[in-house]
Amino acid sequence: MKKVLKFKFHDKEGFLSVVEKSNHLYALVQKDASKIAEINQTHTLLISYELKVPNYQEVHVTVSYDQDLIRWVYETLESEKNLYFKVLDDTLCVLEIEQKHSSAA
Repeated sequence: MKKVLKFKFHDKEGFLSVVEKSNHLYALVQKDASKIAEINQTHTLLISYELKVPNYQEVHVTVSYDQDLIRWVYETLESEKNLYFKVLDDTLCVLEIEQKHSSAA
């Protein structure tokens, strides 16, 4: 099943294709994206798990440059046909997003 989150950064909204593992969500992003420098400093990003009517929450996020993790996320997104990037190369990194569980399930 394709999983997508919405994020907000400096009044701009975007989408992240994610995979789940061990209560974390993982998304590929470009290393040089403006949000990466800020996430490296604040370790947070505004995330909404609801796409149609976003409800943004500040979520703990870390950036990983681990090549094995990047490859795993890329290959998993590719197998789920949920891949935004077309080439696995050294311009990518991974956002590791703490998964918040809603009490209203």
